[in-house]
Amino acid sequence: MIRLVSHIDAEELFKLVDENRAYLRRWLPWLDHNKTLDDTREFIKTSLRDYAEQGSMIHVVEDAGRVCGICGFDSINRTIKAGFIGYWISQQSQGKGLITMACGALETLGFDRLGLHKLEIHIAQENVSSRAVAERLNYQNTGTILDAEWLYDHYVNHVIYCKLNPEGAS
Repeated sequence: MIRLVSHIDAEELFKLVDENRAYLRRWLPWLDHNKTLDDTREFIKTSLRDYAEQGSMIHVVEDAGRVCGICGFDSINRTIKAGFIGYWISQQSQGKGLITMACGALETLGFDRLGLHKLEIHIAQENVSSRAVAERLNYQNTGTILDAEWLYDHYVNHVIYCKLNPEGAS
């Protein structure tokens, strides 16, 4: 279902982004920085370096053996033991519960293996589908950040969802 992103994913991942560019553009601010296969290779290289330095952990989401999205800890703050989750999925794969399952797997990974105290997901206020993922997984809505992100030609507010480790990791 999810596995750590790898250099072998570059072509498939770039093709997926390219085919879903218009769909993803509504909520993701980085598309103009990923226009070539080399851009995707650099993203993977940086992700693996950050993983080695324990600063992030980016996974591909697979469905029937094919990459269909990304889900991971965009950043990990070791000082406060917090993981910040980000995700996206192709338009064709949306609505199958794949991101909900992937985020559930990240929870287990974050709390059980990494010993994190809390997980956060920052979601554009109007992104109803993405917010539904956090709500299905019983994340608590802890507030809104106004003008949290610039999306090409406008700002969007972010709703912050949080879940604390049920085991109370310290």
